[in-house]
Amino acid sequence: MRLLDKIAGSRAPLVLAQGRLDEDALEVTAASCYAAQVTGCPLRFVLGDDLTRACAELAFADGARLSGCLDLLRIPARRLWIEWSDEVHQRVIYETQPEVPYPSASTGRRVGVLLEGSEDGCRAVMRTFWADAADEASEATLSPLETHLDLRGGFDLAGGFACDSRRADAATRALLEHARFRFDDAWAAYYRVAAHSAALQHDVVHQSVAAVAGDAPLILAFLLLLTARGATRSIPVSRAAINRKRVAHGRAPLLDHIEVRASLEAVPTAEPPGLEPLGRQSPRLHHVRGHLVRREDRVFWRVPHLRGSAARGMIRSRTVCLSFARHQLH
Repeated sequence: MRLLDKIAGSRAPLVLAQGRLDEDALEVTAASCYAAQVTGCPLRFVLGDDLTRACAELAFADGARLSGCLDLLRIPARRLWIEWSDEVHQRVIYETQPEVPYPSASTGRRVGVLLEGSEDGCRAVMRTFWADAADEASEATLSPLETHLDLRGGFDLAGGFACDSRRADAATRALLEHARFRFDDAWAAYYRVAAHSAALQHDVVHQSVAAVAGDAPLILAFLLLLTARGATRSIPVSRAAINRKRVAHGRAPLLDHIEVRASLEAVPTAEPPGLEPLGRQSPRLHHVRGHLVRREDRVFWRVPHLRGSAARGMIRSRTVCLSFARHQLH
């Protein structure tokens, strides 16, 4: 089951104890508080694993390329849902950033964000959710943090916000300069009582930020690939047929959404003979991997293709899409 369907069907409140007495319990913000927003969201994206990996590699292995294109980005809707496989995302982070431990709990986990964008599309407030996709009965979890995105990096925020500057590489730190984190009011009230020491408060902030900080660069990469010509292909998914059966059996309907995958078209044939520039010999036939190209205010996706002349020999290589040097998983 998709994470968005879990949230849409969530109804249970989340009440946490602050002391030994029942009257000390406090209700905090839960996934069920966003069921109506997800159900009424006009634009819902579910990322394929290939696109999730491409986005993660662009964000964490080639962040300088991504940060150089942020001036082109806009949040495409006032309300937007984006969902992906956390296992694919976390594996790329581990492979490209060895200082970040691999979270084994990400196996089978779905993560999604609900963005509330500004009118100009340059800012958004993001709430992060996750759940075990394999267990339809499992409840969705909501992060206590709000993630505030500013695509122009001009934060003018009051107190109570945290940032994540612990990443080793400069490119990822530059991307995270566009994100700030804060506890929503209900969770802040809870932790003011539950985290009764400065050390515990520090740990709560550190662990909460670490759990969601890696999502912001992934979202930025997805927004760039979504707007780059030829980088993605979208497949609208209608749940009308299956929902008639689910409703007939008393089950909650599933939500329509758009599945987005990376464009991995078949490699075109080599250039036909006779097209070589005068006075210059064509190179041997070789593979050119897919890659992003920026031309002034536009971004293009060059699909994998063959270049050169087979008559001069062939350079054999493996097809790679947005592939970078990686730390090997042991």
